[in-house]
Formats: sequence, structure tokens, C-alpha cells
Amino acid sequence: MARLSLQGITVQYPSAQAPALADLDLTADEGQFVVVSGALRSGKSTLLRVVAGQETPVSGHVLIGGVDVTGLPAQDRDAVLVFQNYALYPHMDVQENMSFALRVAGVPEAERLDRVHEAARLLDLESQLTWGPEELTRPQRQQVALARAVVRRPAVLLMDDPLAALPPELKDHTAGLIRSLARTLGVTTVYATAEPGPVASVADRRLRLDSGRLREETAVS
Repeated sequence: MARLSLQGITVQYPSAQAPALADLDLTADEGQFVVVSGALRSGKSTLLRVVAGQETPVSGHVLIGGVDVTGLPAQDRDAVLVFQNYALYPHMDVQENMSFALRVAGVPEAERLDRVHEAARLLDLESQLTWGPEELTRPQRQQVALARAVVRRPAVLLMDDPLAALPPELKDHTAGLIRSLARTLGVTTVYATAEPGPVASVADRRLRLDSGRLREETAVS
């Protein structure tokens, strides 16, 4: 796990009058679960893409574990971004979906299996490891996408509202699984959402993005 620090980040799109992010500062301590909420087009996804290396700011710095990664490409940062679109590999079962990136990275088979089974246990997927994506419910598919990200054991886990497409009765349960997963693995997590309700109670910190700047909300005990 690692401390995440954004210092003076500004993102300005050519077609926009105001910056998407304006001299933004954000610090997430090691292992913290930080929820960033905001209205549509408030810049939440832009913030995550800046950290992940998919968006280049016009000014400012991104530090992960004290290392300035602002100029590094996405593949050289220890940060993983999980989208609303889970996009599982249709020809692979759950275990293969979860372990694919580890296999490509050359992680030994025994370690791959250990990581996959740990994530499956934390996300209630142990009984589905041999299932194909078509056999899974929508929540289960989202949980596989989360598991696929966390088995890589990144320093920073970035979530772009992965609960948005779930029915209301499943959001609280899945939010609890996500927080348990992040806490158990000790990964620093930034969760961006338009509706903080399901994850508000499991956050260490709550921030709101307004006019390209972050504002601290009521402390979470």
C-alpha cells in the first residue's frame, strides 16, 4: 500500500471555458478508503484518469508512495482503475478472468492461484470460479471485475462508480464487500460516485468535487 498525493492538478479541455480540475490537491494516506462525490461532469472520472495515467494535467504532480509518477505512462504506475463497464473475457471462466493479468505479468502459477482464491473468498465468488461470464448475475460480474483488479495488488485502487448499474437492494451489500476487500488488502482506494449513499458509511473520508476543487465533507467515524 502507498500514500497518494495530488498537488496542484489542473486539467483544461480545449472546448471548455472552465477547467475540469482547478489547482486540485488530494491526499489519501496508506490504506485509506476515500469517497469523492460530485454531480455529472464534475470531473470525478477525470481525477481518476489523472491518477491512473490516462489523462495528462496541464500542471501539477501525482505522487504514489512518495514517487512522482506524473510523467509515467499508465502501465508503469502501480494504480488500477475499475470502470462501471466490467467487460469480462467471454471465452474465459471466472478464475481465468481473474488471473489473466497475473499470467501475462509472469506471476508463478502457485502465487496466481493464491491471489485468486483470496479475492474470491473476500468477494463471495468461491463457488463461481469455474463459471463462464454468461452464468453470472450482473452483481457477480461486477465482483469478478473488482477481483480481477485487486489480485494485481496495486498500491492504489481507483473505482469509477462500479455500483451505479446495480439494483438498489444490492448496492449496500456490494459496498460492504468492496470496503472489506480494501481493508483486508490494505490498498489505498479512491472511489468516485455521483451518489455516495451506498459507500458513505464505509468511507474513511468523504470529499465533494465542486467547480474543479475538492471540499471535505462531514468526517466519518
